[in-house]
Amino acid sequence: MKKVAIFVEGQGEQVFVRHLLYYLLDPSKLSFECLRLRSENLEEVPYAYENKQADIYFLIINTQGDSSVLPAIKKREQGLFRQGFHKIIGLRDMYSQAYREISPHLIDYNIMQQFIEGTKHSIATMSQPNKIHFHFAIMELEAWWLCMYTLFAKIDKQLTVAFIAQELGDDLSAIDAEKVFFHPASNVAKILNLVGFKYDKRFSDVERIISAMTFDDIVDVIESDDKRCESFKNLCDDLMAY
Repeated sequence: MKKVAIFVEGQGEQVFVRHLLYYLLDPSKLSFECLRLRSENLEEVPYAYENKQADIYFLIINTQGDSSVLPAIKKREQGLFRQGFHKIIGLRDMYSQAYREISPHLIDYNIMQQFIEGTKHSIATMSQPNKIHFHFAIMELEAWWLCMYTLFAKIDKQLTVAFIAQELGDDLSAIDAEKVFFHPASNVAKILNLVGFKYDKRFSDVERIISAMTFDDIVDVIESDDKRCESFKNLCDDLMAY
């Protein structure tokens, strides 16, 4: 059985990656376990999918902070490789306190590249850097949901692309959310607020969105001919290339 460890920054990312795996891979060949990092200790959380006949096992670790993902990988990578893991994937948002200290309001690709290069440099100092892959959601995970522009109508039938454009001025079918929205979570919140729902990144908020998401929503983004949500496509490619 092949084994892959995935380190993510929060509960939303953990639940979303779990959901993605069901759609991107054959569930009959898949198994995964979810853990949460608390005070440097790993705790089980109730999202496991055990399959003794699986070909691939994923360990998904919520490090509880965007700045915690890379240090958590660095601390555990040698131990994971000794345990037979053949790849480690990191995922965090580009939108962070560190980013906002440099660019408080703007999407700046030069600044993004500084973060990406800094991460690459850190990984290069680890024991097997070629087996460690790191992904930034640009600017946040929520941008990927905004790229799935018909998703919101599945949450509430009133939230069509046309209605969202009329109320908020954003035609989600005509833009690349990760290039337009500096703080995508706030844009998701504005959309859901149109029908009286809140979005505060709580588990129930994330579940409302993810439970409405379909295979077609995901495929529409990763197979699109345009450059929409490239950071999402890159992550999906990595998950499928186990």
